[in-house]
Amino acid sequence: MVERIAFPDIEKTLIDFLAKELVAVSDTAKVVARVPDPRPARMVRVSRNDRKARVDVEDREGRRGAHLILDRPRVVFECTDDAGNAAGLAARVRGIVNAAAPGYVGSVWCDYVEDAGAENDTDPVTAAPRYTIVTDLIVRGKILA
Repeated sequence: MVERIAFPDIEKTLIDFLAKELVAVSDTAKVVARVPDPRPARMVRVSRNDRKARVDVEDREGRRGAHLILDRPRVVFECTDDAGNAAGLAARVRGIVNAAAPGYVGSVWCDYVEDAGAENDTDPVTAAPRYTIVTDLIVRGKILA
């Protein structure tokens, strides 16, 4: 019988985790999946984007590793701060995420975090200062009964 594996909703997991971690350091940034209206002055938007290119064997040859219980989400964190400290918020988020593995991110076990980098990426619509961080995580799924 083939095992069925369920993978976590990594966006929701990271939103809850980051919100808790930011509150713990008295940071007022809102952590969201969608930008609310009105847009908060200080915000982190979390989105999974596995189509963002990776330069590795998985993408070049189109194959996954032998450990099928593992998921490898590519996550993008968009950090904005109208007061001009988007870089500082990005540095804080980057530090929190990179320190999460190995360990639990909420209720999800994260084996590894690979930081793919950050970039100064001013929002083209609002001209708000924005830094974007791209991170690959290796998280464990759960076997369905």
